[in-house]
Amino acid sequence: MAAIAVLLSLAAAGPALAHSDVQHAQPADGAVLRNSPPAISLMFAVPVRVVTLRLLDESGRERRITREGERGAAVEKVHATVQETLPPGAYRVEWRGASPDGHVGGGTLAFRVERAAR
Repeated sequence: MAAIAVLLSLAAAGPALAHSDVQHAQPADGAVLRNSPPAISLMFAVPVRVVTLRLLDESGRERRITREGERGAAVEKVHATVQETLPPGAYRVEWRGASPDGHVGGGTLAFRVERAAR
Protein backbone atom coordinates (compact mmCIF):
# COMPACT_ATOMS: atom_id res chain seq x y z
CA MET A 1 0.00 0.00 0.00
CA ALA A 2 2.87 2.39 0.75
CA ALA A 3 4.28 1.80 -2.75
CA ILE A 4 0.95 2.84 -4.28
CA ALA A 5 0.95 6.02 -2.18
CA VAL A 6 4.47 6.88 -3.37
CA LEU A 7 3.53 6.29 -7.01
CA LEU A 8 0.40 8.42 -6.67
CA SER A 9 2.33 11.24 -5.05
CA LEU A 10 4.94 11.09 -7.82
CA ALA A 11 2.24 11.28 -10.48
CA ALA A 12 0.80 14.38 -8.83
CA ALA A 13 4.15 16.05 -8.20
CA GLY A 14 4.88 19.45 -9.62
CA PRO A 15 8.32 20.86 -10.30
CA ALA A 16 11.55 18.93 -9.93
CA LEU A 17 12.86 18.12 -6.49
CA ALA A 18 14.38 21.22 -4.98
CA HIS A 19 16.76 19.25 -2.78
CA SER A 20 17.82 16.53 -5.20
CA ASP A 21 18.74 18.17 -8.45
CA VAL A 22 21.00 16.22 -10.76
CA GLN A 23 24.54 17.49 -10.12
CA HIS A 24 26.17 15.51 -12.93
CA ALA A 25 24.88 13.36 -15.76
CA GLN A 26 26.55 11.11 -18.28
CA PRO A 27 25.77 11.82 -21.04
CA ALA A 28 25.45 15.47 -20.06
CA ASP A 29 22.27 17.39 -20.78
CA GLY A 30 22.59 18.78 -24.32
CA ALA A 31 25.51 16.51 -25.26
CA VAL A 32 26.11 15.61 -28.89
CA LEU A 33 27.71 12.16 -29.11
CA ARG A 34 29.44 10.50 -32.05
CA ASN A 35 28.51 7.03 -30.78
CA SER A 36 25.75 5.41 -28.78
CA PRO A 37 26.43 5.77 -25.03
CA PRO A 38 27.11 2.46 -23.25
CA ALA A 39 25.38 3.68 -20.08
CA ILE A 40 23.46 6.49 -18.41
CA SER A 41 24.44 7.87 -15.00
CA LEU A 42 22.80 10.51 -12.82
CA MET A 43 24.46 11.93 -9.70
CA PHE A 44 22.33 13.81 -7.16
CA ALA A 45 23.21 16.37 -4.48
CA VAL A 46 21.51 14.20 -1.82
CA PRO A 47 20.36 10.58 -1.82
CA VAL A 48 17.20 10.06 -3.88
CA ARG A 49 14.92 7.04 -4.10
CA VAL A 50 14.57 6.90 -7.89
CA VAL A 51 11.30 5.17 -8.75
CA THR A 52 11.40 5.62 -12.53
CA LEU A 53 14.31 5.87 -14.96
CA ARG A 54 13.51 5.78 -18.68
CA LEU A 55 15.31 6.41 -21.96
CA LEU A 56 13.09 7.60 -24.83
CA ASP A 57 13.90 8.27 -28.48
CA GLU A 58 12.62 11.25 -30.46
CA SER A 59 9.39 9.45 -31.34
CA GLY A 60 8.70 8.75 -27.64
CA ARG A 61 9.55 5.05 -27.91
CA GLU A 62 11.17 3.67 -24.78
CA ARG A 63 14.63 2.19 -25.30
CA ARG A 64 15.91 -0.73 -23.25
CA ILE A 65 18.14 0.05 -20.28
CA THR A 66 19.10 -2.11 -17.31
CA ARG A 67 19.34 -0.26 -14.04
CA GLU A 68 22.05 -1.36 -11.65
CA GLY A 69 21.87 -1.45 -7.87
CA GLU A 70 19.03 -1.66 -5.39
CA ARG A 71 15.85 0.03 -6.59
CA GLY A 72 14.19 0.79 -3.25
CA ALA A 73 17.21 2.46 -1.67
CA ALA A 74 17.97 6.18 -1.63
CA VAL A 75 21.20 6.67 -3.60
CA GLU A 76 23.36 9.55 -4.75
CA LYS A 77 24.11 7.87 -8.09
CA VAL A 78 21.87 5.92 -10.47
CA HIS A 79 23.53 3.95 -13.26
CA ALA A 80 21.90 2.06 -16.11
CA THR A 81 23.41 0.13 -19.02
CA VAL A 82 21.99 0.89 -22.46
CA GLN A 83 21.00 -2.52 -23.86
CA GLU A 84 21.19 -1.64 -27.55
CA THR A 85 23.19 0.52 -29.91
CA LEU A 86 21.22 3.72 -30.33
CA PRO A 87 20.90 4.93 -33.92
CA PRO A 88 21.50 8.61 -34.74
CA GLY A 89 18.78 10.84 -33.31
CA ALA A 90 17.58 12.74 -30.26
CA TYR A 91 17.06 11.01 -26.89
CA ARG A 92 15.56 11.98 -23.56
CA VAL A 93 16.26 10.52 -20.09
CA GLU A 94 13.37 10.87 -17.63
CA TRP A 95 13.56 10.18 -13.91
CA ARG A 96 11.10 10.42 -11.01
CA GLY A 97 11.92 10.00 -7.35
CA ALA A 98 11.70 11.10 -3.73
CA SER A 99 14.35 12.65 -1.49
CA PRO A 100 14.74 11.63 2.18
CA ASP A 101 12.98 14.82 3.34
CA GLY A 102 9.83 13.80 1.47
CA HIS A 103 10.09 16.05 -1.59
CA VAL A 104 8.97 14.27 -4.76
CA GLY A 105 9.50 15.14 -8.37
CA GLY A 106 11.77 14.38 -11.24
CA GLY A 107 13.48 15.72 -14.27
CA THR A 108 14.68 15.15 -17.80
CA LEU A 109 17.85 15.57 -19.75
CA ALA A 110 18.39 15.34 -23.47
CA PHE A 111 21.26 14.27 -25.70
CA ARG A 112 21.81 13.55 -29.36
CA VAL A 113 23.66 10.74 -31.16
CA GLU A 114 25.08 11.77 -34.52
CA ARG A 115 26.42 9.57 -37.27
CA ALA A 116 30.14 9.01 -36.72
CA ALA A 117 32.42 10.64 -39.31
CA ARG A 118 34.08 8.22 -41.70
